[in-house]
Amino acid sequence: MPLKVKTSESSIQSIAISKIRMDGGTQPRAQLFSEVVDEYYENMQQGATFPPVIIYFDGEEYWLADGFHRVRAKEATGAKEITAEVFLGTQRDAVLYAVGANAAHGLRRTNADKRRAVERLLRDHEWKRWSDNEIARQAFVSQPFVSKLRAEIYSNSSDSDFAIRTVNRSGKTFPVNTTNIGQSSTSNEPPSKVPKRQRTRKQVNAHTKEPRITESKKVVTGDIWKLGKFHYLFCGDPESSEFQKLLPSEIALLLFFPRKTKPWLQEKPENVLNTLSFYTSYGEDIDLRNLRLIIENCLSTTTEANDSVIVFNLPDPSLFILMESLYCLCYCAEPDPQRCTDALTAWAAINQTVKRLSN
Repeated sequence: MPLKVKTSESSIQSIAISKIRMDGGTQPRAQLFSEVVDEYYENMQQGATFPPVIIYFDGEEYWLADGFHRVRAKEATGAKEITAEVFLGTQRDAVLYAVGANAAHGLRRTNADKRRAVERLLRDHEWKRWSDNEIARQAFVSQPFVSKLRAEIYSNSSDSDFAIRTVNRSGKTFPVNTTNIGQSSTSNEPPSKVPKRQRTRKQVNAHTKEPRITESKKVVTGDIWKLGKFHYLFCGDPESSEFQKLLPSEIALLLFFPRKTKPWLQEKPENVLNTLSFYTSYGEDIDLRNLRLIIENCLSTTTEANDSVIVFNLPDPSLFILMESLYCLCYCAEPDPQRCTDALTAWAAINQTVKRLSN
């Protein structure tokens, strides 16, 4: 059985399916199989009893760690609740449980499932620093399998943009990934307006100093931070008056990254020229390199140098560096203080200034 990541003893509870979060990167499989859901549904209709699903409760959210097929099948029967073994723990605790789920029970894992589990750990800012043996133990795979994937992800010498920055936060060392986002020159001044699709990234000076290692700024709700000369980060709700006061009169592009599948803007704001809304059920498990390419293509298509871009929710802590490299002025609202802190940490890797404007 997979190792349970515990912060307390578990309890068996009946949990409302509508309250179960399945979008936090805790899905251990490469895909759900409809035929398995159908089979479980038929068995449930005939009275079969299934083991409780595994859930981690952080005090506000119920994170599903094991039992995705069972939840979907139970939901198909019209049931509103499902029996769960509930542990007190965070979304990250649920992920650690999930990467080893089904190794010894349930639907047998495919090679794609094993790869997804290992990549989930290797792409995490903390877990990728674990040894290959530890990751293999947690994901219930072989050590050579982990080593092979690590080499594929981090040892591609042809990927010249890939870099892992090691910084220090509260005495603890951890890496920041600045993959595929380019770097800034020593000048903060944007160029004059240039036609769409003709601007180029800021070139890297061959003699640029190595990024300094600094202790990360600590962000709390309500903070407003200025990054460099042209970017603003607000830690709070994008609809708050504090954030709205920061915004320019004309917005070239609005990027919205909802955390849940629910309606948002009914129509495009009048002062916004273009919008992009991006949601994925993979949550934290999405490949950020691919997401950056999507964002970069959108920016290249819809904006010019010095245009203002608004971001609701921050999917990637390195997004400000991408905006800087394309000469966009970024205004971002992110409610999670930890995500904001990660963004400031990533920004420090390019030796740009950062200043708290208010608290």
